[in-house]
Amino acid sequence: MRADRIDLLISRDEIHEYVLNLWADGPIAESHRKGGMVHDIVDRFGKVPRFFYEPSEPDIEWTHFSTWWGGILLCDYDNPHIRDLRYLHEIYHGATLPYLRDCSVAMLESKNFANERQASTLTEMAIYLELPELRELTFDHPIFMDRFLYPTGDFSRPDRQLVDHWKADSRTTFDFLLEQRRKVIEAPASEIDPADPQVIWLRRYGEQGRNWVRIWSERYGEVENAMLTLIERSAAGEREAAGRNHLAWLLSDVVSEGTGVPFHREARAFRDAFDTLVTAYDAAMTESGETAVKGKAPG
Repeated sequence: MRADRIDLLISRDEIHEYVLNLWADGPIAESHRKGGMVHDIVDRFGKVPRFFYEPSEPDIEWTHFSTWWGGILLCDYDNPHIRDLRYLHEIYHGATLPYLRDCSVAMLESKNFANERQASTLTEMAIYLELPELRELTFDHPIFMDRFLYPTGDFSRPDRQLVDHWKADSRTTFDFLLEQRRKVIEAPASEIDPADPQVIWLRRYGEQGRNWVRIWSERYGEVENAMLTLIERSAAGEREAAGRNHLAWLLSDVVSEGTGVPFHREARAFRDAFDTLVTAYDAAMTESGETAVKGKAPG
């Protein structure tokens, strides 16, 4: 992290104001301003101090799960609405991640996998039911959600039954979407099309998550305990001191080993594992005539 480009935000109001200024002018910003679903997620995110930062080593920090330990990478995309989805994804993680002292590796895997499924279902699927006007502003290639919401391929003709279900019972509809993703991710290899880019993209989550747990299996307790301390001190009315102490800990030599990147070894190891996995997705995208990710951070 660039030490001169870290924005530490203490109060809930300060966090709301900062995040409002991050959004592009569009449906996500409107939902935040008008007290909609996005506002509620940001409000939960603001339960403790947070920080946003510019990277000092973009390549490895792009795939570093910094939200887990309290910070969100500032980034940019050619399409600002896709950038907003990334921010919303990370903010949802921060708002909903559970932490446990004396957590086993098996429990870490279970709770963090569940949270990743929820965050991805929100920002890759449910958001288009909550904000249907967003779809035309985001990806110019098909996405998994199109199979359910726009089965004809016409963004002006969403599936009315699914839209009505969301309006009547968003919780149950969210669970339906989550299980559709899970079914694809956990299906036997013989039941999926290896040339289907959306399926390959979804199925990478399982192995990617297992790699993450393997890489963090020795140090995850440091993060869990530090975040619980931040939560507890914030609840006790010590938000400013707690936030500043937490950030100082992350930048200490004990955590960053003098690199300025908290948990540098884990960041490097996960980046290498990520690049290996994304190669399969790139191949599927290229085969279908779509733009490959190439495994690198934009810019």
